[in-house]
Amino acid sequence: MAIEILRKQPLTFYTRNGINFFKPFRAVDKNKNPLEISWNHKPQSSSIMTKSTYNDDYSIYDMDIEKEQKKFHGVSIVASSKNKGIGEVLNLTSLITFNENKFNDYSVFALRDSIPFFAKYGFNILSSNLNEILHNLKILTKIKSERFFDTKESAKFFIDKINNSPSETDKASYIIASNNVISDYLRILTREGKKIDTDDLYNHTHMNFSTIDTIRNRDYLNELLDKHEIDYKI
Repeated sequence: MAIEILRKQPLTFYTRNGINFFKPFRAVDKNKNPLEISWNHKPQSSSIMTKSTYNDDYSIYDMDIEKEQKKFHGVSIVASSKNKGIGEVLNLTSLITFNENKFNDYSVFALRDSIPFFAKYGFNILSSNLNEILHNLKILTKIKSERFFDTKESAKFFIDKINNSPSETDKASYIIASNNVISDYLRILTREGKKIDTDDLYNHTHMNFSTIDTIRNRDYLNELLDKHEIDYKI
């Protein structure tokens, strides 16, 4: 399918198996080099693909989509080049599709190196693994910056409550709150471009983006879409 040379064209969509997908369009990477963005459909899954128009490099984000359950699952991102914002473009365009179809749940399985990446865009850690949660909370208790005093104190509070709460119901609510505290801390740092030592994080986790996260992160995501010259508002 031919792609318009002009950038910043409003996105248009087509429907396949009851799901709305964007038609091929152009965006730019972090260095303003043009990228061609399109969906590639396979029998059991679909992928978002980017092609660099200056060196023909391809990047791909494999997705599993469950239309009836209104769920997205990000399987793997393979970006051809590091530090060019291509992974960001792939994630943003997946969120466009999530938003366009009014889906409810977008999940990923993130290794430690990619946890801050997904947190940046509004994904939250979704874990019930007490070892993982306590491990990450202990990292927060070691924060030295006074700016994150409340985060540090919250981490201490939740460690105590998770370890000592006799009620499983209460413990479950503390686990959810702990996941949010950890995610919010990572989100603040990554959005400010601060380097995070991911070696300290638990080695993997499940992460989730929901309808409410679309609302909470809308302004930030729209800023990124504009930066990459993608004419779409979440």
